[in-house]
Amino acid sequence: MKGMSRIAGTLLLAVLALPATVAAQGVAAVRKQVEMSMVVVGQVRIAADGRVEGLQLDRESELPAPVVQLVRESVPRWRFDPLPADVPAQTAQTPMTLRVVLRPAPESAEPAVAQPQPASFVLRIVSARFGDTPVDAMPRMLSAPPPRFPKDALGARMPATVYLVVRVGRDGRVVESFAEQVNLFALGSEQQMARFRQQFADTSLAAVKRWRFAPPTRGDEVGADSWQLRVPVDFLFDVRRPKPGTWRVYVPGPRQRAPWARETADSGVDAFADSGPQPLGGGRYLLSKLGDG
Repeated sequence: MKGMSRIAGTLLLAVLALPATVAAQGVAAVRKQVEMSMVVVGQVRIAADGRVEGLQLDRESELPAPVVQLVRESVPRWRFDPLPADVPAQTAQTPMTLRVVLRPAPESAEPAVAQPQPASFVLRIVSARFGDTPVDAMPRMLSAPPPRFPKDALGARMPATVYLVVRVGRDGRVVESFAEQVNLFALGSEQQMARFRQQFADTSLAAVKRWRFAPPTRGDEVGADSWQLRVPVDFLFDVRRPKPGTWRVYVPGPRQRAPWARETADSGVDAFADSGPQPLGGGRYLLSKLGDG
């Protein structure tokens, strides 16, 4: 599959070009963890019984052919929760944000797409979000003092993105917070990368204690005791968050879920089309696993 080979080649070049923040000793093992991802946005049409009846991708002609093939083969096979019997039957057009990842594949991994691809790589959908909450139906950020850049990471020129989930109380203060994932954009040894991730998580969690929000002014959540949001926190130097449809290369951190976070229709933690907060909950619940299909 020519397009897949080209993407895999891009990842190989990016891995070689990814800067090392420390001496080369111990970096080789971390290079094997590097992955390349792309955010894909569009709309999915969901029937009342949970079947997918249609799919539209934004700027589809500009996306790599293997990415389009993966999405178009996978999404129509997904199933969402059916609408309750007392809700009028209708097909809903729902905004969709996906994150597609290319990573080195374990030797035993099954291909994620039907056509042949290089055996050493696998292309998968790893994160998804469905729905689009109006700004006034979710807590509005009033003040968000940025976190302090960890001294060690700053000295090593180590960029990062931390994905946080926070619970906001009615007084606008953050009641609970949790670092779900920390992705790094340069290389070090495994011990150094673990230390950097912890430092980025700690400084982000310290910063959110000073954040303030205004409650939503309309919608079903207006009277709630608290609200849960997912927020990406960037430490990027001169590296900008890429637009949907463009590749990003990084070393992913372990994915964790806050034990107190609500069950949501989202899958994964990093399906962000921009850098703003997004609410947890709402929308149709995806019953299928992202790898289904």
